[in-house]
Amino acid sequence: MYFRYRLNRLAKEGVVHLPQTVFSYVVYTSFIAVAISTSFFANRLHSFEAQLQEAIYSVVETHESAIVRVKAAFRQEQTEEKPSQINLRVGTGFFVSREGHVLVNASRALGADRIGVEYKGRVYPAEAIGHDSLTNVSLIRLLKTPENFGIVPLALEQPLLPLGTFVVSLSCPLDFSVSPNLGIFTGVDKKLGDRIFPTAYFRTSIPIGSGQGGCPIFDRHGQLIGMTIASIPEMKGSYALPVSALARVKEDLMASGQSLRAWIGLEVKENISGSGEHKVFVAELIAGGPAKEGGLKEGDQILSICDVPIHHITDLPTAIFKTHINQLAPVLVRRKDKELYFSIKAVPKPTLIDGEREE
Repeated sequence: MYFRYRLNRLAKEGVVHLPQTVFSYVVYTSFIAVAISTSFFANRLHSFEAQLQEAIYSVVETHESAIVRVKAAFRQEQTEEKPSQINLRVGTGFFVSREGHVLVNASRALGADRIGVEYKGRVYPAEAIGHDSLTNVSLIRLLKTPENFGIVPLALEQPLLPLGTFVVSLSCPLDFSVSPNLGIFTGVDKKLGDRIFPTAYFRTSIPIGSGQGGCPIFDRHGQLIGMTIASIPEMKGSYALPVSALARVKEDLMASGQSLRAWIGLEVKENISGSGEHKVFVAELIAGGPAKEGGLKEGDQILSICDVPIHHITDLPTAIFKTHINQLAPVLVRRKDKELYFSIKAVPKPTLIDGEREE
């Protein structure tokens, strides 16, 4: 108010012209507003950067002691053209138990003649406990464990990740020590091209180079969200098996050395309406299979399995992945105008025998 009063007085005295005074006042106040706004956003940005940096520090500090380098040796037998030789595959793994169990990519450990786990400059011999080539996960165990090491807990419930969430991987690239890599969560995929995945995979912007396959990925709070299982070189990113699925595979491998797939005995078809809506229906029930014995009928529209909504035929593998052998799986269908619940007892998936079709 005082500034405006002085300008009016000066204008009356003929020192300045009032229009020019008003213009100067507007420019002055606009400059002050821009300066305040710029300072505010600069402080917010600085605060955000500081928080993100602190989060990365925390992830490294919490989980660095659980990360290992896995070296697997494969003997190639002698031939007439080549002498026998040893091929080495290297990847990243991480401790998941105090007994020395380590998760690593099956593409590194499956079929190895010898496995060594490098931890803090020392190599520990390890044995294979089990492999699941479908999800590219192997479980190995150190024959002798280090005196002190960390473990990465596997949550059975999957944390919710908004698109664009910052994520951090910890890996052992090349011959380097444990190294963090910052990226973002870029999506959830159930297929790539014509290939349908066994369950939904997380996609991230974290590239996977030499020695980094199998590394764990954490959110900024340090919670494990998944384990890298495949590289996507076209977009300099990677796929990760979500932690809930990883925990399921790990428990299967611990129990039996393999991850057994459950089966409910049905085939499906997908209809697309004129509006583009996808609907999945039971096309065929396998004679003597759990679905037929449990009361499902051909033509039933499948709405959900194990509480996984079925909007598209590619949702089926993720839903079936959640079923457990010899346990009841809740199935919701629409039959005519009614929604009906069924409890279907899943059984081990039949193997392909004498050219028969595997359902």
